[in-house]
Amino acid sequence: MIKVRCSVCGNEKVGFCLIKKTKIKPNKSRKCTAYVYDESKVKTIQNIPSIKFGYNEQQEQKRLMKEERNALKAVKKQLSLDGTFDNESETEFVGNQKHPLTGDLSRFTTTAVKNEE
Repeated sequence: MIKVRCSVCGNEKVGFCLIKKTKIKPNKSRKCTAYVYDESKVKTIQNIPSIKFGYNEQQEQKRLMKEERNALKAVKKQLSLDGTFDNESETEFVGNQKHPLTGDLSRFTTTAVKNEE
């Protein structure tokens, strides 16, 4: 008698053996005389195509990305020197200096009742 797995047996249904009338673990290997091979339960392995880059292609891609990043930095630096791109004017503070995070708190009113005893 050879060891088989119940996961591809025709007598196994949802972790239950129809011959032995017991609950089983389908992927556990065991000796069984009532084993019937069921080809419909066999899962086929799908080959997923993938693209792999070699070392030279990876280094070339890194070099191109670095050149683009440096070009963008140069353009940003040139615009900031010309005065056309100024970070300070975009982030100018508009609000109440007394309460810089929340603004003026006088607009809030309370609904709590004071105990007058």
